[in-house]
Amino acid sequence: MSPDDLLNDLRQRSILNDEQRQRIAATERIRPFSLHWELRAMLYAGILLLSSGLGLLVYDNFDHVGHGILLLIIAAACVVSFVFAWLNRPPWTTEQASSRSAFGAYALLLACLLFLTLEGYAQYQYNVFGTRYGLVTFVPAMLFLALAYRFDHQGVLSMALTALISWVGVTVRPLTFYFKTNFFDQRVVFSAIGLALVIIAVALVLERQRIKAHFTLTHLTFAGNLLLVALLAGLFNFDELLPWFIAGLAAGCWLADRYARQEQRNRAGSFLFLLMSAIYGYIGLTYLYFKYLHPASSVADYVYFIVSGIVLIAYLLYQRRSVLHESV
Repeated sequence: MSPDDLLNDLRQRSILNDEQRQRIAATERIRPFSLHWELRAMLYAGILLLSSGLGLLVYDNFDHVGHGILLLIIAAACVVSFVFAWLNRPPWTTEQASSRSAFGAYALLLACLLFLTLEGYAQYQYNVFGTRYGLVTFVPAMLFLALAYRFDHQGVLSMALTALISWVGVTVRPLTFYFKTNFFDQRVVFSAIGLALVIIAVALVLERQRIKAHFTLTHLTFAGNLLLVALLAGLFNFDELLPWFIAGLAAGCWLADRYARQEQRNRAGSFLFLLMSAIYGYIGLTYLYFKYLHPASSVADYVYFIVSGIVLIAYLLYQRRSVLHESV
C-alpha cells in the first residue's frame, strides 16, 4: 500500500481531515530518502563476494602458496573478524539488541563465512573429521546457534538452521527438490519431519518465554518449509503411507494458514505463511488430481492448470490486500 493509498484510506475512515491529509502528503513528498537498507544490502553483498573470492583464491592457488599458509591466512582473518565482532557485541538481553558498531554484525557474518571456508578446506585437505561427516555440519550448527543468540544476528541464525538441517541429511533448495536422492529414503523424510516439529516447538516456547521472540519468524520459516517439503516428498514417494501424508500436509497447510491470520505484528511474515500454505497445498492437490482422476486428454490438463492457476493467484491477491488492510 502506497502512502497516498494509506492517507486516502485514513481520510475515508474520518481519522484524518483534508488539511491533515494534505500536510502529511506534502511532508512525505519532500522528506529525505533513506539509504539505510540499500547500504546494508551493499555491505552484505560485499561480504558474500569477499568470502566467495577467497574461496576461488584458495581453489586456484593452493598448489602454489601451500595448504598450511592458506589455512593460516584464513584462520587469521576469521579470528580478526570474530575479535572485532566480540569487542562490539551488544549487551546480552532476551529482547532485540543492536551492535555497538555499525560494522559489528557484518564482521560476525564474515567471520562465520570464513569459518565455513576454513573448516571445509581443512576437511578436504587434512580430513580432520575423518569419516564422521555429520560433524562437518553439526559443529558450525551449534557454534552459529550460540553466536546468533549472543549477538542477536538473524543472518547467522539462518546459517545455523541450514547447517542443522544438513546435519540430519536433508538438503532443501528453494526451487529444486531432489526427491530421487535425499528424500527418497523414508528415514530421511521422517527425520526432516521430526526436526521441523522440534524447531517449531522450540521457537514457540521461546516466544512464549519472551526469549528472542523476534527470531520466531526465522525459525518458523525454515521449519515450516522443511516440514511441508518433507510431507510432499512422502506424498510423492510412499504410496503405502499416502493417507498419513495427505493428512499431514492438509494439517500443515491449515496450521500455516491459521498462524498467518493470527500473526499481525509482521505484515510480510503474515503473508509469507499464507503463501506457503497456498503453494504447498496447491502442489499436493495437483499431484492427487493427476494421480487419481487421470484426465482423459491434454485439454483437460490445460484447463485444470489455467483455472486453478487463476483461482490461486486471485486468492493470494485477495489475501494480500486483506493483510495490508488489517494491519493499518
